[in-house]
Amino acid sequence: MKNTELINKQLNRLLTLNCKAEKAFLDVIDIVDSTVIKNFLRVSGYERKQFIKALDSAIRQKGGVPTYPDNIIPSLNKNKLRQIISKRNKLKILTEIGRMQVVDIEKYQKVLNNVDFPEQLEKALKNQKNTIVNSLYGIEVHKDLFARQFAVS
Repeated sequence: MKNTELINKQLNRLLTLNCKAEKAFLDVIDIVDSTVIKNFLRVSGYERKQFIKALDSAIRQKGGVPTYPDNIIPSLNKNKLRQIISKRNKLKILTEIGRMQVVDIEKYQKVLNNVDFPEQLEKALKNQKNTIVNSLYGIEVHKDLFARQFAVS
């Protein structure tokens, strides 16, 4: 029983993490000029929405109650991202989004390291983490493209 409580507590932490990330991505879409970055944020927001649904389901299957944040307060990273966006520097925007993703990957890894999840649930969480890792590769590709365009200009 203790393990189930611990699992639900950690799943709820990841649920909150993904709610905040999804909100951050969707909030900044309207203030970004670049179509490429807007599309990246839409995809990332959609992925996080899918994680939220999966985490909600996993918590309920474990007999827990999903705890969604009542009021998602903008994080420091989101405020910093807004400041960077206002300067219209695509490379810096992507770098800050990447930093946000790295923090989330670290939080996923910490949860995976500290809790003994059932095999299927652990696999699902690793897949979510790997999706975020893969988005970092996408960020690096876009940063490289923007850097090349900037160098040519």
